[in-house]
Amino acid sequence: MERTSGMRHVAVALAWMTHPVTVGAVVVLLVNDHLLKAAYPGAVTGKLSDVAGLVFAPALVAAVLCLLVPRVPAGLAAVAGLAGVGLAFTWVKATTAGAGFASAAWSLVRPSTVLADGTDLVALPALAVAWWTWTRVREAELPERWTRTVRAALVLPVAVLAVAATSAPYYPAVARVQVVDGRALVGLYNGFHALNADPTAESWPSTWLSTSDGRTWVEDPPSTATLPPTSPPLNTQACVPDRPGHCYRVVPGRMAVEETVDDGRTWRMSWEVSDGRREFLARQVDDLGSTRVDLASAEVAVLPVTGGHLVFVANRRDGLAVRFADGTWQRVGVPSDRVPPEADPLVGAGQHVWLEFTLAGSAVPVLVSLALLPVLTRRRRLAAGAASLTVLGSLALLVGVAAGTWFAGIFGIVVAMAGLVWCLATVAGDRGLRWWHPVGVLGVAVLTAVGIGWSFYGWSAGNPDGYDTAARIAVLVAIGGAVVSAAVTTAARLRGPRPPEPGIEAQAWRG
Repeated sequence: MERTSGMRHVAVALAWMTHPVTVGAVVVLLVNDHLLKAAYPGAVTGKLSDVAGLVFAPALVAAVLCLLVPRVPAGLAAVAGLAGVGLAFTWVKATTAGAGFASAAWSLVRPSTVLADGTDLVALPALAVAWWTWTRVREAELPERWTRTVRAALVLPVAVLAVAATSAPYYPAVARVQVVDGRALVGLYNGFHALNADPTAESWPSTWLSTSDGRTWVEDPPSTATLPPTSPPLNTQACVPDRPGHCYRVVPGRMAVEETVDDGRTWRMSWEVSDGRREFLARQVDDLGSTRVDLASAEVAVLPVTGGHLVFVANRRDGLAVRFADGTWQRVGVPSDRVPPEADPLVGAGQHVWLEFTLAGSAVPVLVSLALLPVLTRRRRLAAGAASLTVLGSLALLVGVAAGTWFAGIFGIVVAMAGLVWCLATVAGDRGLRWWHPVGVLGVAVLTAVGIGWSFYGWSAGNPDGYDTAARIAVLVAIGGAVVSAAVTTAARLRGPRPPEPGIEAQAWRG
C-alpha cells in the first residue's frame, strides 16, 4: 500500500508536468528563446520567457523531486517547486550575486550570462497559473499508466532541454560610438544577433568612456550616460570639427573606412579588414549571425585632440577600431576591464582550419583505395568493399569534425584506416600487380594531402588572403593528385601482369 501511494505521488507530479498548460509553456519558452527573441527583440519577448519559465519550472521541480524520492507527497513537492522557483527567480533577478550564480550554473551546460534585472519580477504572477494547473490535476482521475509513461518520456526531456538552453550567452558588441563632452562614448549590447538588435540606450548592458588618448576605457553606468533615450540614425559619416572638408565614412557591409580631404569630391580607403581576414575572424566568434552584419563597420565618430584628431569606428562583434593622432589605425576590441582591451588576431598559422586539415588527411585513404581498385586482377569484390569502407569512414570523419562530435570523428578514423589496411592487404595478395604501383599511389596520395593542407594553412597565415583562393588551390592540387595517380595506374596496366614465381606455373606461363 505504501509503494502504491508513493507511485501515485509520482504519477500526480508527472501529470502536472504533462498538463497542456505546462507543455504549452515549454513550447513557448523554446520558440521565444530560439526564434522570437532574435526576430523581435524587446521587452515583450524578453519577459515572455520569464512568464513561460515560471509556469512550467515548478512542475518540473516537483516531478524530478518525486522521481528521486517517491515517498515525498505530491502536494509537498508542488509547494517546494512553487516556493523554490519563486525565491530563486527573485534572488537571481534582484541581486548581482544571484545573477552571477545562475550564470555559473548554466555555463556548466553551455556558455551563458544571466543579468540582474528587477523589472523581470513583474513575471512572478505567472506562478499563479502554475498553481492553478496543479489544482486541476491533483484530484483529477489519472490517465492509464502507459499513457502517463509515454507523455512523461516525451515531455520531461524537452522540459530539461528548455531549462538548459533558455539562457542565451552574452556576446558583447559595440553598437554605437559618439563624441560626448570631449570624450568618446561607446555603447555595448548583446551581439547574439546583431542584425535584429535594438541599439537603444535602454538595451545597452554597459557604456564606456575613452580617456583622452583613446587607448584606455572606463566603464560608465548606463543610468548616467548622456546618450539620447531613443536610437537616432547611425552616424555613418563624421568630419573633423575644425576642418569640415576632412571627413570619414564607413563602407556598408564591410569593415572599412574611407577618407576625404576635399569635401567629398574624392574618397580613398583609410582603413580596412579584407574579406578574407573577416572570414578568419568569423571562425573565432561564437554563434555569428552574418559576417556582413556582425563583422561590419556601423558608426564613426571624430574627436579632436591636441596634435590632431581621433577616429572611432564601431565594428559590432569585432569591437572598435581607432585612428590615433599620428594617423595609425588599430583594432582595439571591445572595451572591458582589461587595459588595454584585446582584439582577436587576423592571422593564426594553422588555427581554425581543422576541418580543412581533416579533409586533406581523408584524401590519402580515399585516393589510394580508388586508384588501386581498377588494376586488381582478382578479388575485385573484396577490394570494392574495402574501398567503400574507406570512403564511408572518411565521410564520417568529416561530419564528426564539422559538427564537433568527437565520437563520430574517432569512429570515422577507425573505419577509414580499417578500410585502407584491408585494401592494401587485398592488393598485396594479388600476384598480378607490380610492387611499385601501390607504393607510387601511396606517395602521390600523401603529397596530395600535404598540398591540400598547405593551401589552407597558408590562408590561416594570411597568404593567400582569400579563402576562395585557398579552396581553388586545394581543388587544383586534388585534381593533379588524381591525374598523377591515374597515370601511375595506367602505367601499371600497360606493363601487364607480373610473371609468376619459377616452377610449374612459370613453365606453363612460358608455354
